[in-house]
Amino acid sequence: MTISNLSTNLNSGSNSGSKQTTAPAPVGASVSTKSGAASSAAKSTSAVQVSISAQAAAAYKASVSGASAPTIAQLKAYSPQQMADMPISQLQALSGEQVAAIPPAAIKGLTADQIGAFSSTQIAALTSAQVGAFSKAQVSKIAPANIPYLTRAQLNALSATTFSAMTTSQLAALTQAQGAALKAAQLVYLTPQQQAAVQSKLLLPGAMGNLFQAMAAKS
Repeated sequence: MTISNLSTNLNSGSNSGSKQTTAPAPVGASVSTKSGAASSAAKSTSAVQVSISAQAAAAYKASVSGASAPTIAQLKAYSPQQMADMPISQLQALSGEQVAAIPPAAIKGLTADQIGAFSSTQIAALTSAQVGAFSKAQVSKIAPANIPYLTRAQLNALSATTFSAMTTSQLAALTQAQGAALKAAQLVYLTPQQQAAVQSKLLLPGAMGNLFQAMAAKS
């Protein structure tokens, strides 16, 4: 073999070797790829968690709204929070007997919307102890159309300060029979506007005297 041929073969082998050698990937590119994969995995996990949370919340709402009305025995053990969580549609489905079974302490959990959703039959079914447990905010949310269904015992169960939360529309809805049942002490905290609204309901013997006594006590 001549020197010229040897040189040619060496050059050919060198070129072939350089073509077969693969350049290593940059370190930075590998780290970036791993970081991107981890980020994608985290986002995917987060999305799954959000999806599960949303599904759980939806399932809970569906179970509550679709649940059958609680029994009298169950209602007797209800807490204020359980009453607050009761859907209005379920609350409106309660019979008078079921309403009367709710503990007075649990009545305090009723929201303004729930109080306003009570029917006249349900309002009339409330016990004196339950009505006595009403807060000022709750009393003010009784639908004026339901006021005439309050009994003498229920009205007398309201404290003077709680009774003073009644709106002028509610007071105007009282019947004369209800007005006669009001005590002078319950009229003490009424504003002039409230007194004007209830005055026409105090026409029965003794009722107007209660208002005058209340006005005198307040002056």
